[in-house]
Amino acid sequence: MSVLEFLKNIVQSGLNTFSGRVNQFFVRPKKPAFPLADRILADAFRLGQLPSPTEQEKERASFVAERLTALNLPYEVDDAGNIIAHLHSLNEMYISRESLLVFTRLVSERWNSLESLGRLELQYARGAGLSDALGPAALLSVAEAYTEGRLAPERDIILFFSALHFDDPETDTFRNLCSDSRYLPAAAIGVRGFMLGVLTSHTLGSYRAAMTVTEDESQNTDENAVVSALIDITRHFQKTAENFSPDLHFYLKHIEARSAFFRTPTEGVLELELESADGEILEAALENIKAVGETTAYKGVKGSFRILASIPPGDPEVSRKLAGLVLEAMQDIKIKAEEEAKPDPSAFLSTLGIPAVSVGIASGREGLARDTVEIASVERGRQLLERLIMLAGKNEKEESQNDG
Repeated sequence: MSVLEFLKNIVQSGLNTFSGRVNQFFVRPKKPAFPLADRILADAFRLGQLPSPTEQEKERASFVAERLTALNLPYEVDDAGNIIAHLHSLNEMYISRESLLVFTRLVSERWNSLESLGRLELQYARGAGLSDALGPAALLSVAEAYTEGRLAPERDIILFFSALHFDDPETDTFRNLCSDSRYLPAAAIGVRGFMLGVLTSHTLGSYRAAMTVTEDESQNTDENAVVSALIDITRHFQKTAENFSPDLHFYLKHIEARSAFFRTPTEGVLELELESADGEILEAALENIKAVGETTAYKGVKGSFRILASIPPGDPEVSRKLAGLVLEAMQDIKIKAEEEAKPDPSAFLSTLGIPAVSVGIASGREGLARDTVEIASVERGRQLLERLIMLAGKNEKEESQNDG
């Protein structure tokens, strides 16, 4: 073999080797960049596909129970269908008897048999009610982090998956939970889907109410009696709220008139929301608007007023230190923080003297037909939640000893 042929063979062999490695690189499946966040999204997709609302959210609760069982974590199911998992502290030096409550809700009012199947794209995940499913998926991620030893705060952790709406006026979910000495927390963190980086530092009180108008079949009425009544009562409500107090916020949430067999509407509903940081103003405004709805008469139309949901004004002083920990955690992870004032379920706990805040774990948009979640934001939300649990889960006794 000549020198020229020898060099030619070496070059060809090198090219073949390089080509094979390139092919192997492209054929070999890539590892996910954020496997823990991918698990949250996967659980959220599966939860979001399960119908809701249902009786005690049994299908979604069963999914959560199966995941907790697979992690060998004990849990309880109360009479209302809520799931409570108690994660005991693994720290043997400093153990606090007071737990850290981490809560979310299972129920969603935006489930759709088709749109909730979800769709995964390169940068976004989409699906009806997907934002609501991110909360319980994030709590399952906390449970998994605990079993793997990645999350070991000094306090016990209580994971609370609520099968009820927190603002349901017929229930008192948090008071029932905190009346049990086993679950009375030192602090609480609420977890929701949207919005990552937003902190509700001042929780407003709110009432959501509905005015239903129905055609009285016993009387002869104009064809558009229901629609006309809805339009007029809307103006009365808005005028009453505007003249009441500048500290009161009034929102029209939904107006709809329904008909059957191609007739003009025979039934209609108007939903409104009142918000205020002052509980007395909120109560008085509700009574005034209710009185307007019940005393305003329309020919051939019957009306009824009912409260759909309520949240009390929170106590910002009780949760000030915990809110500071949220801002600290956001700064550590380089999440741009934004504070806002709005109604939040954490207010139920702060009125009981328990520090409480709520955080979102993803960025995106809640749409009419479907939610759009920015996939990359879920990893930062996961990091924020775990970081916040570690900060809020510190034993203050240990901190005071170190300071001394």
